[in-house]
Amino acid sequence: MRIAVFHPGAMGSKLAAQLVVAGHAVHWVPDGRSEASKVRADEAGLIGTPFAEAVRHADVVLCSCAPQGAVEIAQQVGREGFAGLYVEANPLSPASLREAQSAVPDATFVDAGVVGPPPTGGPSPTHLMLSGTAADQVAALWAGTAVTPMVVGAEPGAASAAKSSYALYNKGKAALAVLAFQLAEKHGVTAALVAQQTRADGGSLKDPNLPDQLRAVAWRWGPEFDELAETLDDAGLEGAAARALRDVWTRLS
Repeated sequence: MRIAVFHPGAMGSKLAAQLVVAGHAVHWVPDGRSEASKVRADEAGLIGTPFAEAVRHADVVLCSCAPQGAVEIAQQVGREGFAGLYVEANPLSPASLREAQSAVPDATFVDAGVVGPPPTGGPSPTHLMLSGTAADQVAALWAGTAVTPMVVGAEPGAASAAKSSYALYNKGKAALAVLAFQLAEKHGVTAALVAQQTRADGGSLKDPNLPDQLRAVAWRWGPEFDELAETLDDAGLEGAAARALRDVWTRLS
């Protein structure tokens, strides 16, 4: 199949690379992208193509970007009249997901969410949550690759919920660890905090440099927690908890 990916970041480029491994022709749009993006695209074996051409000839569009750009990409693709499979692989709230879906009215919309590290064949699996009427068809695109698709529902929204549930736990735990290190540093007791790493629940306390290490992703995780907060609100749960954790990432970015 011919696939267009927007845009090959740290995760999107690896998902796209596995599609290349599976034998698909994967295109991307170099215009306006950074040198780092161009390097990732080259390493993944992606084909540089102008936007309109990439969309016009695509059987599948894969949108894997920071959540704050997802709806705009769907709108751009929709304006081209795209009528193939549209795979929305960003952690979006129900409202944002509906907005993205409505932007591509002629497409078959599949909700997706990535849980785990970028797929490289390492010991930790990369699960691609999928939901929608064509979820099985999308899952087949990655057959025989380092991506492990999981069809979790027949309607869009289930995959985003699965992704969001894990992100709330995993990245929320990281946000609490960052906050704990910052508090310990303020009082000069970082060594005492790190000493607790030996406890069964203390794995996140091994490295006091964790806050600095996570600055590189904080710009993306902050908006993700905005979407998480809206997802919790929609479910009648405590969205304020995610907004408080969002502030940790905002201060780091």
